[in-house]
Amino acid sequence: MREIKIKASKEYDIVITSGRQNLLFQLENHKLKNFYVITDENVYEIHRAYFDLLRDKVLGISIIRAGEDFKNYETVSKLYEDMIKKDVNRKTTVMAIGGGVVGDLAGFIASTFMRGLKLVQIPTTLIAQCDSSVGGKNGYNFNNIKNLIGNIYQPDLVYIDVNFLKTLSSREYVNGMAEVIKYGFVCNKNFFNYLNENKKGIMEREADKLLHIVYECVKIKGKIVEEDELDADKRHILNFGHTIGHGIESASHFNILHGEAVSIGMAAESFIALKLGLIDIKDYEKLISLLKFFNLPVKFSNLKIEEILEYIKKDKKKISKDIKLILPDGIGHAIITSELKHSFIYEALNEFTK
Repeated sequence: MREIKIKASKEYDIVITSGRQNLLFQLENHKLKNFYVITDENVYEIHRAYFDLLRDKVLGISIIRAGEDFKNYETVSKLYEDMIKKDVNRKTTVMAIGGGVVGDLAGFIASTFMRGLKLVQIPTTLIAQCDSSVGGKNGYNFNNIKNLIGNIYQPDLVYIDVNFLKTLSSREYVNGMAEVIKYGFVCNKNFFNYLNENKKGIMEREADKLLHIVYECVKIKGKIVEEDELDADKRHILNFGHTIGHGIESASHFNILHGEAVSIGMAAESFIALKLGLIDIKDYEKLISLLKFFNLPVKFSNLKIEEILEYIKKDKKKISKDIKLILPDGIGHAIITSELKHSFIYEALNEFTK
């Protein structure tokens, strides 16, 4: 078991382990009790033992539909209504057991119901364990725009059990690898090299490899969150691949999974960096090769560049009419820029697709 303490506006622990046997101790140790659990139908079906473990401590369980399509206000409203029926009160802790959709919704619910309840995140997917369960970003999609409504609200505990990852489908597992690769390519060159050197064991989901990649991603993100909790500056680095990726995700009406879209976004943004001379062809090819090894897409088809750009213009990260891109300038580092003209981005994406 490994622990990381995040020192943000709320100090909290992230426990990384392989099993549920330590969960009750951690909840007791953090003085967390009387839970309202939010999960999805897939997690509830596969991981019933977790819910049995918590049976005596649960005020209510809400099982939502699985998938990005249900990360919307209608789901939020139904959760509020159910919490009222179950007599959720200020002493109740909201617990998310699920992937990024469940975690984002539960975080938003916890931050807004009765002006804020305690929150426990138990992420079940690689993308949630390595990325979305840490750092406090919450919210839901609106008008097909990814995470347009939301806030930043830190959890009280994150309990990461890498055994969840062994039950993921191949597509869902490699979907999370896009976020893992992101951390290496723009944040830590040694970690990127580790991914290349151990990619076979990671693909085969060897236990020690899973513990290591989750720990490294959480450590990197935790440090950045501590320095820029409110996403005003340095934390934007973690949006590498996401500006174009979110545009692709929305333009596909979420038929392309988040990690798949981020993978294409990283390839596209790195291609732009290549055109600008920020990285060389060897570094670009290293990224593409690793993405392909994990069966992640590096191109998009059947989507219009104009439509992708329209969604990018509505992106929640915008602070002006300019498009903000995260561009690598060497493995392990990136720059943040809003200086590229829309016409240049369009032409670069047009060339990229060919």
